[in-house]
Amino acid sequence: MKKTFLLLLVVLFQFSFCQVGINTDTPNSTLSINGSLQAGYKEISGSYNLTSTDYYITYNGTSEATVILPVVQTGNTSFTGRIYKIKNISGFSIDLVTNDSNLRIDGEISKSITIKPGSYVEIVNNNNLTSGWDVSFLGANITNQVINNVQIYGTQLKIPPHSRFIADFSNHSITTYDTTDWFVISKSSSSFEYQGAYSKSSRMIIVYEYQGNTMDIENLYPILTTGNDQSYPDIFVASFIKLTNDGTNGKTRLTVSVSRSDFVGTDQTTTTSNWQGTFLLNVLLAKLK
Repeated sequence: MKKTFLLLLVVLFQFSFCQVGINTDTPNSTLSINGSLQAGYKEISGSYNLTSTDYYITYNGTSEATVILPVVQTGNTSFTGRIYKIKNISGFSIDLVTNDSNLRIDGEISKSITIKPGSYVEIVNNNNLTSGWDVSFLGANITNQVINNVQIYGTQLKIPPHSRFIADFSNHSITTYDTTDWFVISKSSSSFEYQGAYSKSSRMIIVYEYQGNTMDIENLYPILTTGNDQSYPDIFVASFIKLTNDGTNGKTRLTVSVSRSDFVGTDQTTTTSNWQGTFLLNVLLAKLK
């Protein structure tokens, strides 16, 4: 009986320091699994306290909620290395909050982190009591973020003819090039230059004024492209200059630069140009909330 007991102790001692393989005879790590891994999964719809049996949590509630991490332990009750994965599939934000410690996010320390709709976070318990949790991954559903965090406004404006054909103007003295929502307040032209060693394209600075409510221009970014509904070649370049709320009655004004390289030769008085037509400016304004 004593020999059997001693033999069992030897086997257990050797086993406690070996590598364990599941579905494999040649484990190369402390625990090697040749197959799928099943872990705890739970879907919640309200505020929740994470426990030792949780692993993957999906939030699908109808309002904002709070998910609370367990108290960090030390000594024999320590759970260093424990991982939680949390996915927010609802339309509401949830706050992941520490109970008594902190979250470490790229070197920054915080008591909580907001998991926005469509986002996913993975955290792991570390051995640092000051910052007991590391945010190992923070991702977002791109489609969802675009829908919820970006506002899009698009329109098509008119590009007036160059001053070589239609005189420049200011203070909205000409209304021919207005659209329903945008007025052309002014245009200022500069002619091409040809010096043999270099050439400079014809150019106009155009100021448009939005006739609706004043826009919130903070984090508002424009994308400009030129349009051509005539038979002339597309040889325009449109550049953004500024977006301000200093127009009449505080209206929003968009200032752009448009250039066209269609002069040929060195004699401006005899060279013809296709910029005597009215062309189009496509404007897309994207606002990040």
